[in-house]
Amino acid sequence: MFLRNESKDRMDFWPEFLASSSGREFVAGGFGGTAGVISGYPLDTLRIRQQSGGQNGSAFNILRQMLSKEGFCSLYRGMGAPLASVTFQVIFFLFFLYAR
Repeated sequence: MFLRNESKDRMDFWPEFLASSSGREFVAGGFGGTAGVISGYPLDTLRIRQQSGGQNGSAFNILRQMLSKEGFCSLYRGMGAPLASVTFQVIFFLFFLYAR
């Protein structure tokens, strides 16, 4: 019971934070950046495979080969660093928002 009230007290700032315009921009920017990385990273993976010269053919053929040999997760392998950069971009955005 004590832990439930303690965790509730920690989260009391969220309604006030999200009610402000900077709070909404912060959350929207985080979701937008994450969606951009998740949707664009497989295309970068295909582009790198195509430019490296290790595989011949179109992007569609390379995609088919990757999915059959390495599986679906191969499209997202190494995506941790770009997702972490979204966190830093959102933090810098907040810093510059309040600095102006």
